[in-house]
Amino acid sequence: MSHWMFRCQDVSEKISRSMDAPLPLGQKMAVRIHLVMCRCCLRFYRQLMLLRKLSRLVDSDLQPGATPERLSENARQRIKEKIRTLA
Repeated sequence: MSHWMFRCQDVSEKISRSMDAPLPLGQKMAVRIHLVMCRCCLRFYRQLMLLRKLSRLVDSDLQPGATPERLSENARQRIKEKIRTLA
């Protein structure tokens, strides 16, 4: 018999997928029930919602035709060097 509850890994995948397209009603309800019982998945869901909200705020702050600020070449080189030393 198949279990009706999703595992945390399944829930995180469904939450991520729901950012791009709506989930079928049955999956949406199962995810919501899981979120009521699982604090870790609820935290993940809230973090994704916050990131989504913040990214929309950043996009709305840009004026039409404006380009976002870029890192200086010096800053880019420092970051690349730090990544190389960590690898």
